[in-house]
Amino acid sequence: MKKIPSRQLLFTFIASISALVVVAEMSFIFDVDIPLMTRDVAAIGNIHPLSGFLSSLGILLWCAVVSICFFMARVLRHSNQREIVNFLYYSALLTLYLMLDDLFQFHDSLVSQYLGLNEKVVYLILGVAVSAYLLTFRSLILKTNYYFLLLALVFLGFSVVIDTILPPELWRLLGHWEYFIEDGAKWLGIVAWCSYFVNTSHQFLESEFSSTDPFKRMLVPSAADGELGVNQSLLQ
Repeated sequence: MKKIPSRQLLFTFIASISALVVVAEMSFIFDVDIPLMTRDVAAIGNIHPLSGFLSSLGILLWCAVVSICFFMARVLRHSNQREIVNFLYYSALLTLYLMLDDLFQFHDSLVSQYLGLNEKVVYLILGVAVSAYLLTFRSLILKTNYYFLLLALVFLGFSVVIDTILPPELWRLLGHWEYFIEDGAKWLGIVAWCSYFVNTSHQFLESEFSSTDPFKRMLVPSAADGELGVNQSLLQ
């Protein structure tokens, strides 16, 4: 009988139980009813299940990028490509913030309500963070097919400009089409962002595994690493 991996068990339930603890604490601290934090938004608001359809798809793509980058960083952690591993980790963290901000609307209400920061200040801080990220990894990014990353930044930036700079008079003129343009640009930016990191991660994987028996070299750590190796039968 196989033993349950204690490390996996610990990580799985610490993360999941922590989320439940946060829900309980927020209920006590902010006097929020438990169902408002555990039930589906459409059910809470009594709105159509397809409400927020495009936004939900975007969040799924953000989540896909976070998962891919973290996974690839873990796969390549034993290689000598430290810059690539760091790039993947920081890309995952940046995308994680973008996902959580999109999901919980940090910039729109939570930050201003609890930290007293203006929405434009939040965008400015994010812009500085993105610029620092691009400058730090510019040499590596330029070796990739960076055109989709550039497209993503253009579309996402255009969405932010519409959200923060567009005059109210133009809003009234466009009507609900203003949301189509703003959210449509954001959607195209998210898709391009996802496409870039999926393709780039695949390139990193192909490059690293191009040598002989790469899975045995990369995925089975030596005893000196202090980690349990992958079953050889899985690599046949």
